[in-house]
Amino acid sequence: MKKILSLGVAAAVVSLTAVAASAAIAPAFDTDAPVAGETLTVQVVANGMTQEATTFTVNASEGLTLTANEAVTGGIFSTETNKFAWAGTAVPADGTVLLTLTYTVDAAADSEVSVSLTPDAGFTDISADAVAAVVVAGASTDVPNATVETVETAETVETVESTEQPAVIETAETEETKDVKPVDDNKGNPGTGVALAVVPAVLAGAAIVVAKKRK
Repeated sequence: MKKILSLGVAAAVVSLTAVAASAAIAPAFDTDAPVAGETLTVQVVANGMTQEATTFTVNASEGLTLTANEAVTGGIFSTETNKFAWAGTAVPADGTVLLTLTYTVDAAADSEVSVSLTPDAGFTDISADAVAAVVVAGASTDVPNATVETVETAETVETVESTEQPAVIETAETEETKDVKPVDDNKGNPGTGVALAVVPAVLAGAAIVVAKKRK
C-alpha cells in the first residue's frame, strides 16, 4: 500500500514539474539570427501563469545595448536596474507580451548573445532558461570609390599699365608778318588824282592840233 502511495506522489510531482516547465514567463527573440550593427527585439511572453503578479530582472549579455522598452498595462520596467514588475486583477492570458525590449547588436559576427530572466523571491512561473543566438554579419554594401577630379581653371587677366603718355599734338600758330607794299603800277607816275587832272589838258591840246591841220 505504501508503495502505491509513493508511486502516486512521484507521478504528481512529475506532472507538476512538467506543468511548471511549460507554463512559464520566458524571453524570445524576434529572429533566429541577430545581425551585427542592427536592432534585436526581445519579447517576454507569459504562458500558463498561476499568479496575478510577477517581478523579475532581465539579464542581457555583452554585445547588446538597450535602446527602448515597452511594458504591458500594469507593468513597470526600470532601465537602471533592468527589473520588471507587474500586478493585475487576473492571470494574463497565454501569449500575453508582458515586456518588449529593443537592443542594438554591438557584438561582432559569430558571437553569441543571450537574454535570461531572474525571478524575485516568491514569484514562480518564470523560466530560468536563457534565449540565445549567434550574431551574423550584416549585408555589406560596396560603394565603388569614385574619384572626382575637380579642375579649377583660373583665368588670369593681365592688366598692362602703359607708362607712355598720350601723344599731344601741338599746333604752332605761326604769325607771319608781311609788309605789303603797294605795287607801283604807274612806275613812278603820280597817283590817279593827278592823272585825271592831266587828261583834260591833253585832250584840249589834241583839239588845237586838229584845228590847225584843218586850216
